[in-house]
Amino acid sequence: MKTLIKINENPNINMVGKIYEFIDPTKIYIPILTNTSFHKNDYVYKNNYYSDYISSISGYVSGSKKIFLNKKFVNALEITNDFKENSHIKRRKKKITNREELIDNLKRFCLFDLINKLDENKNNLIISCVDEEEYSINEFMRLSNNYDEILMTIDFLSKILKTKNITLAIKNTNAKSIKNVKSIIGSFPNIKIVLLPDNYLIGLKTNLCEFLNLKEDDSILFTTNEIYDLYTTSIKFKDITEKYVTISGDALTKSFLINVKLGTSLKEIIKKYCKIKEKEYNVYVNGYMQGVNVNKEDVIITKEINTIVINKNREDATECINCGACYKICPVNINPKRCYFNKVINPKCIGCGLCNYICPANIDLKKVVKGDMYEEKEN
Repeated sequence: MKTLIKINENPNINMVGKIYEFIDPTKIYIPILTNTSFHKNDYVYKNNYYSDYISSISGYVSGSKKIFLNKKFVNALEITNDFKENSHIKRRKKKITNREELIDNLKRFCLFDLINKLDENKNNLIISCVDEEEYSINEFMRLSNNYDEILMTIDFLSKILKTKNITLAIKNTNAKSIKNVKSIIGSFPNIKIVLLPDNYLIGLKTNLCEFLNLKEDDSILFTTNEIYDLYTTSIKFKDITEKYVTISGDALTKSFLINVKLGTSLKEIIKKYCKIKEKEYNVYVNGYMQGVNVNKEDVIITKEINTIVINKNREDATECINCGACYKICPVNINPKRCYFNKVINPKCIGCGLCNYICPANIDLKKVVKGDMYEEKEN
C-alpha cells in the first residue's frame, strides 16, 4: 500500500457536531429516467418509486426542470409538498432468513448497489465507518447516533451471508463512536473493532483490506450508512425517504450535518441553513477532493449525494514548475503533469484529488486526468 497522508486541516472550516433536520421542503424533484407521462396537478403519493427514485413527500406535480445527476443533466419532476405525507403503499413485514429473501426485499426498495455487494462464500465482512472526503461526518455521525441498530444489522447480515470474520473499522480520532460501540460490543462477540489511522483514502477497499491484512477478493465491504439502509429496509421494512448530507466548506460560517428529504434542492437548504461569508464561491458535489463543481441551482439531494462543499473560489492557476509533486503523491502511480500537458484522460485515475491538493501552481489536474467534466445543460 502506498503511504497515505493526513490532509492538513483547513482553519477556515468550522465543523459543528450537530444534526439539523429538514424534512418539510416546499418542493422536491424526482429524476425521471424513462419515458413516463405526467401532467400538471397530477397527485403523487409519498413512497412511490419512479425510475428507481422515490417520492419522499406527497403532493402535486407543479412542473419539471433539469437537475445534475451522476455528472450529467437529466429531467426531473417537480412536486409541490401538500404536507400530508399521504402514502398508499403497505410494506411486507416478514422476517428475512436467507440471501435470496434479502435480495428480493432490496429490489423492492431499489437498492441495487447493495445487492451487488451480497456475495456468497466470502470469509470477511468489513464495515467501514470512514468518511472518504475531508470535512464529511456522515459515517462517523451515523455510527455515533445509531450504533445499536448498526451492530444489530451487522450481526443479521453476517448470519445471512455466513461470513466468519467481521470487522468494524473506525478511525482512531472518532472517540465518541468508539466509546458508544464499546459499551455494547459485548453483546456481539463475533464483531471485532479495529482502529484506523486518520489518513486520507484509508477507507478504500484495497487500502483497508491491506491494512487489515485481509484478501480483497475474499472480503465484502459496507459503510455504516449502507448498513443503516439495510436496517431500515430489511429489518424495519420502511422506505428510505431521508438521508444524511454533510454541508461544509470555507465559504460558510459553520459546517454541519443535515438529515434531509430526498429530492430537496440545495438552493432551499442554503437559503434556510447556510450563512455564506463569500460573495463568490464554488459548490462541489460529493466533496472538494473527489467531487465535481456544479451550479447550486442544479443540485438536488439524491441517494448518490453524501457531501456538499461550498468553498471560496480557487486562486488562479500559474504555470507548472515541474516539481513532480503530483506524480510522487499519486496512489496509482499516474503522472498527472504529463496528462495535463497532453490533455489526455488516464483510466487508472481514481479521482482522489491528491494531485490538486499538492500542486503549488494550483492547477486543476484532476479535471484533466479523470475527465472530471459533466455534460452541459441544454439551453
